[in-house]
Amino acid sequence: MRRAPAIEKDISDITEEDIRVSIIGTVIRKDPIQYSMILDDGTGSIIVLGDKLFEVQTTVRVIGRPQMRGEPLISAEIVQDFSDFDLELYKRVKELEQ
Repeated sequence: MRRAPAIEKDISDITEEDIRVSIIGTVIRKDPIQYSMILDDGTGSIIVLGDKLFEVQTTVRVIGRPQMRGEPLISAEIVQDFSDFDLELYKRVKELEQ
């Protein structure tokens, strides 16, 4: 069975129709009890449920399936450490592409 591609999105642009998304943002809170993190990309924030937690202020990329359970969340399939990623350069390139 073929997996749906992960569409690169801003958190604020995620909708119920999205099947699989990729987002890049900064961890602003983590909850080791529920094994979740809150990620912020400057356009909004979202709860990430996954099997790996990162420290607050770490930049990460999350690929997963968005869900709307009152508040938006992502069931993470992949969480990658993007600490060395130039987020400002990424945002500038993204603006140029539009």
